[in-house]
Amino acid sequence: MNFSVALSIMFEILRCKQNATDLAEEFEISKRTVYRYIDALCGAGVPIISTMGKFGGFEMSKYFKIQDYFFTKGEKSYLLNMLQNKDDDEAKYLFHKINSIGTF
Repeated sequence: MNFSVALSIMFEILRCKQNATDLAEEFEISKRTVYRYIDALCGAGVPIISTMGKFGGFEMSKYFKIQDYFFTKGEKSYLLNMLQNKDDDEAKYLFHKINSIGTF
């Protein structure tokens, strides 16, 4: 299992509701592999909510907060610098979400 893909899937779901087909196309993997990553993330304690049906998909619990120890100081700085250079609302949302993680 590729950790960077799992982390990217988590951030996509954190950004907005996603379905398995869109995630599979985005990361060039099968839908079955998407479900494996979702299972692994849930097993690691990430509260992903799954809904079925035509408008179903995966979304993050509104109570989810990235823990202080999730990223190293260098990883957090890298992500914040990368997101700070983006000019869209989604990047700003993720910037504030990651920036709210406590200091190390």
